[in-house]
Amino acid sequence: MNLKRKLVALLLSAVVACGLVPSLAFAAIGDIPSGETPIGQVHVSISDTLARPAGASYPSPRGTIAEGDVDLYPSDSAMSAIVRLANEKGVAVVGADKGYITSVAGLGEFDCGKRSGWMGTIDDWFANTGFSSVTVSSGALEPGSEVDLMYTLDGGPDLGSDWGSNDKTVASLSVGAGILSPSFSADVHAYTLTLPESSTSVALTPTATNKNFQVKARVGGTWYKRGAEIPISDGSVIEVVCGDPSWPTMNDAANVPAQRYEITVKVGTSGSAPVFSDVDYSDWYGDAVTFVAARGLITGYTDGEKAGLFGVGDTLTRGQLATILWRNACPDEYASYDPKTAKNEIDIAGSADGMYYTAAANWAFANGVITGIVLEDGTRDFAAEGKVSFEQLVTVLARLCAASGELESAGSDLSAFADGDLASDWSRNAFAWAAKKGLVEGYDWPTGKYLAPGENVARERVAVVLKRAFEMGIM
Repeated sequence: MNLKRKLVALLLSAVVACGLVPSLAFAAIGDIPSGETPIGQVHVSISDTLARPAGASYPSPRGTIAEGDVDLYPSDSAMSAIVRLANEKGVAVVGADKGYITSVAGLGEFDCGKRSGWMGTIDDWFANTGFSSVTVSSGALEPGSEVDLMYTLDGGPDLGSDWGSNDKTVASLSVGAGILSPSFSADVHAYTLTLPESSTSVALTPTATNKNFQVKARVGGTWYKRGAEIPISDGSVIEVVCGDPSWPTMNDAANVPAQRYEITVKVGTSGSAPVFSDVDYSDWYGDAVTFVAARGLITGYTDGEKAGLFGVGDTLTRGQLATILWRNACPDEYASYDPKTAKNEIDIAGSADGMYYTAAANWAFANGVITGIVLEDGTRDFAAEGKVSFEQLVTVLARLCAASGELESAGSDLSAFADGDLASDWSRNAFAWAAKKGLVEGYDWPTGKYLAPGENVARERVAVVLKRAFEMGIM
């Protein structure tokens, strides 16, 4: 009887155990792990952006299929993070449970040729292991990591992964703030990074020429991954290293030395140009900001909550435009200017005594540079606080800089621009003049070149136009 009871007990235990096995051993990848709490988040992107070969009957690129931040758990891998995002966005992923993704959103490997398929990076590095082996427990995946799953047409080189090359140079380097001097080049290995006053950290985003090699930065004995905030002080030296032979890689490159770049940090100003904390000096407008700031044309905000900032993204006002041009035309008057005693001398509305722009408005109106906006009742308004549109900017510059007869001879034909007919009649000669001079080139969009004449102009775009005007000898 005791033996019978023992057998029954063993059978019941087996039944209970078997009932539990599916929920433990076969939990779907990407599910929230039972009993775990998030340790942070990772950013995941799934994309198919590469243009297809001309004449090929392949599925069209999908662009960004899914993107977002997902919670990260102690037992997670990069694969589970990808599937978690896909589940949240309703995107079908095939093969993740087997450690190899064969299809995403119906786009499978070989659908665009025999070397096409899905591959990806961790912090912009094509790891030497599969996504399932890139885990939190191994230290390869951590809060703040970037996980990118991408579709390749040729097995990787079109995404920056090249097994046949051991080039360990850094292709580009973006700095989160400050001015990098000289501008970054793969063949230059020593730089100075000038940061705004009181800076205590900076983020560097280096991009490897061959993304099969990792890029990291270090200060002293501490390493920082790509894009991380690096603690600094005046005089700190940041070393950016790509492809250290001791680091893992898919390539046979143990005997190829790493490429190293040294960046000396200077906290303060760069020559006579202030350094603005809201300016990304590696972006398209960075050099132009330095140019206009060094000349005292756009000096940044001096009071209020934006004091010390350049004002990236802020639309330029008409009073600010007048002030910029007046500073260039009348530097001695500007140097001794006291707004408190300034008197408005123009006979139309829109200006006032005692303003930062008062003397500039007087000058601009007296010289026919800014003549005021015509209102419905026929009167004019200087509108110092009004926003500057692109066609207003170009018209003002043409009035100031065009030689006698140039505007008339330039004509008004703007047919080279897809939206040229949207330019106001009063701006057409100015646009034609600026286009012939090369001062205005227009936005290069897939359907043609566009002027966007009515678009309000941001302060950084004005800086770019002014820099170009000076370098071309127009101003």
